[in-house]
Amino acid sequence: MDKKISLGRLSSVIGLSIIFELFIIGRLVNLQFFRRSGFRIRVKEQSEKKIKILPKRGRIYDRYSRILATSIGKERVYPLGEVAGSLLGFVGKDNVGLEGVEYEFDPILSGKPGWMTLGKTPRGHLYPYPGYPRSNVELAKNIVLTIDADVQAIVEAALRKRIDEVGAGKGSAVVINPKTGEILAMATVPCYNPNHWRRGGDRRNVSLQDQFEPGSTFKIVPLAIVVDENLVGIEDTVEDGTAKILIGGKMIRDVKPHGPFTFAEAVWRSSNVAFVKLAKLIGRQKFYATARAFGFGIPTGVSLPGEASGKISLPSNWSDLRCANIAFGQGMSCSLLQLAFAYQSIANNGVLLKPMIIKEVISEKGKVLFSGNSMRVREVLPQEKAKEVTELLCGVMENGSGMRARISGLRMAGKTGTANKCIDGRYAATYIASFVCFFPAENPIFLVATMIDEPKYLYLGGEVGGPLMREIASKIIKIREYKAEIEKNAEQIIEKDEA
Repeated sequence: MDKKISLGRLSSVIGLSIIFELFIIGRLVNLQFFRRSGFRIRVKEQSEKKIKILPKRGRIYDRYSRILATSIGKERVYPLGEVAGSLLGFVGKDNVGLEGVEYEFDPILSGKPGWMTLGKTPRGHLYPYPGYPRSNVELAKNIVLTIDADVQAIVEAALRKRIDEVGAGKGSAVVINPKTGEILAMATVPCYNPNHWRRGGDRRNVSLQDQFEPGSTFKIVPLAIVVDENLVGIEDTVEDGTAKILIGGKMIRDVKPHGPFTFAEAVWRSSNVAFVKLAKLIGRQKFYATARAFGFGIPTGVSLPGEASGKISLPSNWSDLRCANIAFGQGMSCSLLQLAFAYQSIANNGVLLKPMIIKEVISEKGKVLFSGNSMRVREVLPQEKAKEVTELLCGVMENGSGMRARISGLRMAGKTGTANKCIDGRYAATYIASFVCFFPAENPIFLVATMIDEPKYLYLGGEVGGPLMREIASKIIKIREYKAEIEKNAEQIIEKDEA
């Protein structure tokens, strides 16, 4: 009996031993073959750490290599504060550009991050180990804009001053070289400081992103058609002095009574009634096609985010009243940049160019990787016809609504505009005043377009925009870098002012 009990116990012990050994073998097999990769990962996590290496963000320069944006440590820094803030944009979390140039060219300015693996001690201290894998950083590139920081600062200061003087809500301006399409300044006031973008404020680039009814500055379109088609002569009477016309049950009037106007005088004095009559001679299809050729209703294609396309409806949808309104720049819309480049085509002998904002892309070592070039879009007018239009625009500055912007000795060509604002489908008793001007008229190197939104104390384009245009023009022609390019008469003005 005792022998049988001993054999049973022995069998039990042996069985349990075998089960235990099988369990151990199973655990070893499980650890060795099935959970091996998991343990390797845990060991690596405890003994190594992979870290991301961000490249230093590229700089943004103006056309004369003055720094507009740079990096100091992990911060972004904009040395000129508010100057060009709405154009430059800013950088947010993780070194990512969020608006403006910073957003549009983020892949160029940010480069590509790399990574490296560091060893980790039991206490968590990291140390480099040569044998560990790594990926090199792709260095960021620097961007040189066509912007001139001096011109930009002058324009912003002049805008700010004029907005205060006329009690306006906001304003914007664009300065370009009409022969190359380079944007020298793109200003919005009020602006914000990209160093403190989290504080809020309106960050819109109004010149690019807002669209408005331009009023009489849009008369460049019917004016160009009349000249190109020889529909009337310069001295032909186009308005008999009635100063009003009934269209579609609505009476359209000029700003004030006047005598008979020749075509030239109608341009100088910006007669709405005369241009309504001229629109009838032109015809709707031709009017629409030419407006599109000037770039209205079509994005300019500038390399900046959020561009407004503007709007001009198909001529098949025009009533008689809509056609009349479009003749003097109501019932359609555009951005200030579009308006500026419509006039650029006239200043450039009839050839429309694409706006240019990037002058160069350069490596960290200064090697030029890309150079911007002027890009022709289309011929809008023959050269000799563009010259005729320019002469009429000179008359606006010398004898008409642009006289407040005149600078003695400097021949300027321009056009003013006044438009009621359309709010919720109805025209309100608030206005937008616009002004476009290029100079010297014979060989322009500057074109300035301005827009003042809701001036309170004055409202006509020439009254509001004239002093602003004169302030901008009189200062930018004195900038050292442009003196050699200004014609002799402008040189004499500069020398006289400095004497």
